[in-house]
Amino acid sequence: MKAPFPPSAPPAATPPAGQQFSYLLRHGRFSFTERELQEHLQMTYRTIKQREADPSGLTVAEALRVAELLAVPVQTVLDAALADAQAAGAKQ
Repeated sequence: MKAPFPPSAPPAATPPAGQQFSYLLRHGRFSFTERELQEHLQMTYRTIKQREADPSGLTVAEALRVAELLAVPVQTVLDAALADAQAAGAKQ
């Protein structure tokens, strides 16, 4: 008897192209209210929305705070931001 294949990830588990940073921030292991994000990341609501829309403007300090908040390596945050920037460049 063959062993069953492991279940595939649900369709929503893969972030849409160009939205990896936003997906990481919003659909990671933890969920935060807007207020919690503002407090932990030391950013305004507007700045958070700008970074989600275009993470290429993310500063090193912001990337470090995001990584600390999400309990992921900073490289994961930077990889997501870079993937989004590359996807945006490919669209142009």
